[in-house]
Amino acid sequence: MTVYFSICSANYLPLARTLHASLTKHEPGAAFVLFLADEVPAALSAEALPFEVVEARQLGIENFADMAFRYDIMEFNTAIKPFCFLHLMDRSPNARVVYLDPDIYVTGALDELTKQFDAGAELILTPHALAPLDDGYDPDDQRIMQTGAYNLGFAAMQDSADTRVLLHWWASHMRTRCISDLPGGLFVDQKFMDMAPAFVEQTHILRHRGYNAAYWNLHERPIKKDGPHYLAGPDPLVFFHFSGVDRKDPNVFSRHQNRFSAATIGDALPLLDAYKEQLRVHDDEDWSSVPYAYGRFRSGETIPDVLRRVYRKANLNPVPGDFEDIFQIEADLYLSASEDLLDHSGATISRLQHEAWRVRPDLRALFNLGREKDRQNFVSWFNHDAMAQFDLPAELVPDAIVKEMEVAPAPAEATTSAKLEVLPSLPEVVRVAGYLKTESGLGEAVRGKLAAFQAAGLSVLQHPLRAEGFANLEAADQAEEGEARILYLHVNADQTLRVLDRLPSAQARGAYRIGYWAWELPNFPEAWREAAERLHEVWVPSAFVRQAVSAGIDRPVSVVPHPVKVAPGDRARGREAMGTADPETLIIGTIFDTRSFMRRKNPLGAIEAFQKAFPDPEKANVRLVLKSHGPLDTPWARHAFSKAASTQGVIVRHSVFSSSEMDDFHAGLDILLSMHRSEGFGLNIAQAMAKGKVAVATGWSGNMDFMSDENSVPLRYDLRPLAPGDYPFSENQQWAEPSMEHAVEVLQRLHEDFALRHKIGHAAKRFLEERFSVDRVAEISRDRLNHIFSITGSQ
Repeated sequence: MTVYFSICSANYLPLARTLHASLTKHEPGAAFVLFLADEVPAALSAEALPFEVVEARQLGIENFADMAFRYDIMEFNTAIKPFCFLHLMDRSPNARVVYLDPDIYVTGALDELTKQFDAGAELILTPHALAPLDDGYDPDDQRIMQTGAYNLGFAAMQDSADTRVLLHWWASHMRTRCISDLPGGLFVDQKFMDMAPAFVEQTHILRHRGYNAAYWNLHERPIKKDGPHYLAGPDPLVFFHFSGVDRKDPNVFSRHQNRFSAATIGDALPLLDAYKEQLRVHDDEDWSSVPYAYGRFRSGETIPDVLRRVYRKANLNPVPGDFEDIFQIEADLYLSASEDLLDHSGATISRLQHEAWRVRPDLRALFNLGREKDRQNFVSWFNHDAMAQFDLPAELVPDAIVKEMEVAPAPAEATTSAKLEVLPSLPEVVRVAGYLKTESGLGEAVRGKLAAFQAAGLSVLQHPLRAEGFANLEAADQAEEGEARILYLHVNADQTLRVLDRLPSAQARGAYRIGYWAWELPNFPEAWREAAERLHEVWVPSAFVRQAVSAGIDRPVSVVPHPVKVAPGDRARGREAMGTADPETLIIGTIFDTRSFMRRKNPLGAIEAFQKAFPDPEKANVRLVLKSHGPLDTPWARHAFSKAASTQGVIVRHSVFSSSEMDDFHAGLDILLSMHRSEGFGLNIAQAMAKGKVAVATGWSGNMDFMSDENSVPLRYDLRPLAPGDYPFSENQQWAEPSMEHAVEVLQRLHEDFALRHKIGHAAKRFLEERFSVDRVAEISRDRLNHIFSITGSQ
């Protein structure tokens, strides 16, 4: 008989259910067992699932609690694999046992396996790829050689003497060596299978391209639709391995690579969409939110990965004991002096501290533990920031409150050291310096942050700055007097040094300095690195900006989003200001500042999409409104406005709007269209969504922190290099080119479907109110500031 099985933890049940449904569709009646590297929570029942579930603790693995503790969730899922093979062979001697990862989607009968088993195969493996991966993308040939020749998302074995020898050998290593250590030649369970063809004489390397198609081999087996079926290169597609799929981002094909986006996988895209729809269908009981049973100590604290690493280095062999013994916080284990350091003079470095230093390249670059002074500074940093950055239990950082700090808190990803002065005792007040009186995106953003600080109950001193070339609401240089422990500087990196140098020296020198920076490209300019050395940390509006900034500076970088206000606005007044009072006219709006670089904002793309979607806007009763402000002193700006003026159905509103006028403008829209090539956050998009409007915007960069398929329409795109002059510091940068075809299709569909617009708009409003309200951002800000107050406390 043939038995299929998979392994996952409870949060992956939707994937396992999707795998099972696709398998039994093409292999009706197939025997299928799911091994759960977890425990079924009391609130949910596995009995209702259409397949057998075996919890890993039922496998009879010796010293099971030790194994569950020493590995993280991914390592543990892979570590139990040989034990599962043996369990099924013991239950059904002479069986053929087939393993499939839970993120596999079956599209055809697995006849080739039967053919090869019947021909005498005892072990069937699929190579990662049948052609070189040497085009400069990741993964490449070197990565494949490091992680293993064969992909262990699939393996098939006939119960035999040779396969049992292989499985027992494999299982012996999985007890303690299922780790990712590429320099040491290990990659969880997978690298061991490089030895398998030597151990099992009757090994068949399956070269059929339809088996285990995935991101690592799509370059040599493109997916093509063939009637109701699919081809992988020349072969019928049998199963696709959707490793790294992102259910929430329609533009991501796999998080584990950079070779393909969803827009560049050809006919694999409808397959990806069908797979994600099945994941949604099979998550009806919300399994994806189930916490991992082996992710916490018995006392309830989370087990950080760094503690597991300390545990297994201290215990090279399995430790006997049950869960009550193993899943306790054993302080002595972590706080004992590291045996790997010969010199502890000046400051003793514990096992935990040493492992934290090992796993963080920034800490290794910042602190040389071979030097006494660096050991002292590292311990000072650890006591200030390690608890928060590593999510450590309080008893493992007994000296967490320290009175003096000799170096700045270490960043998430640092490369160099730069000292800042010891912070004095100051009142727990935040001084907010920014363009508080300026009518601009930066002005709107800092006013939002001010509102969030005030909503958080913080004492705030305002220091308005004057922005040259912008309209100012009122005099901008009247700063509130007083002392403040924190200086919050809401200006971009290019202006940070200039503003700091103009502030009264006492304000800048005596406070903990936070910069709030936005940046719109993947790589942060080296030229602005010096500005970070005058700050203690940096806040950014989105994960996209954090990734860029944290890779370029040696300070902590935290995401603190812009609060999005939900003032209703007056729809009728907004439409009147746009030049159309007809309540039946569909209004599409696009908003930009000419100073924000026209190529990035791409208003010409919005005009073209509108023109192609509605060749006769009068007949369709639809208008595109370009809301803009800023100087018209560049060829790009003049060309855009000339194009707008000559396009039927386009209304231009080029002027500075007050905050209330912008509320009315957003209220008057039906659709917010942004064909941008990159955004640091996308505040106008978020503000329109907060008013229940449908956002149609490029599905890349900072706006993807709040856009999804459910609450908006993210547009497909291709990434392309920037040309000289596209944007500052454009060399070696890339940004998105939104799909014109997709934009046209979406605008036409939304034009015809009021119910769809209402559904998406309602979801947008609800999501923004829940996640990006002033009160929510106040909570995020307060948590981070309270931490800063605690580490800069009175001496």
